[in-house]
Amino acid sequence: TQRMLMVASCLGATFRLSAVIEVMKNLSRVEMRDSMRSVLSTASIMGSSSTSLLTSGQTNSSTDRDGSVSSYASSIDEFEEEGLCEVDDEECRFMHDQIQSAAFELISPEQRDSFRGRIGSILLQSLPPEELEASLFEVVGLLNCATTQINNEKRDEMARMNLKAGIKASENAAFDAAKVYFKEGREALGSRGWEGDYHAMLDLCSHGANACFVTGEFDPMTELIDEVLSKDIDTKEKYRVSEIKVKALFTIGKP
Repeated sequence: TQRMLMVASCLGATFRLSAVIEVMKNLSRVEMRDSMRSVLSTASIMGSSSTSLLTSGQTNSSTDRDGSVSSYASSIDEFEEEGLCEVDDEECRFMHDQIQSAAFELISPEQRDSFRGRIGSILLQSLPPEELEASLFEVVGLLNCATTQINNEKRDEMARMNLKAGIKASENAAFDAAKVYFKEGREALGSRGWEGDYHAMLDLCSHGANACFVTGEFDPMTELIDEVLSKDIDTKEKYRVSEIKVKALFTIGKP
């Protein structure tokens, strides 16, 4: 039960039961054990009834006995009975921010980034396409927690996922969030980006420049535009950022 709470706390104040179950099915006992910390300190910030599951022994949990889908569902029922979360069919919600925080505190501080990154990787690989699309921002956010701990192949995948999330955020007019995704994508590719996957790097820079333009951040916009224009790529591909530059000059009143 503690382990499910750990996972759920990484998914946000509201989380899908199916996502928690997928992660639990794919995380080994060793990974879970190595990521856990002593939870006695969490009791001081919550009432005793709310912390009974957080501070109880791990071996009492039904998920430790058989790890079946039914046992995971049974644990969710326990959460609701204890007042830890509210369940509405597939959607679950922590009853209070402090409960989510206490559950997150179960994770060893030095393991939190890698643990969240591992959860993101599991969800990326296991969720059906429609569920992944619905949870895109959450999954990409988890992946971004472990950027420094992955190899180049995973970095390429992370860059593409950030590009996808950034475009989706832009389509929702959430340009501040989009800038973060585009930046994370560029940082994932790093200095080898233009040589390794220049199409992705071009898209990340172009969309990033546009997001900066929309939010009025002209200096980083100019840096991204100049980076694209400095590359030895097709003139048609440079046109995308040139158009943004023209719009920006018109906006700030420069000829």
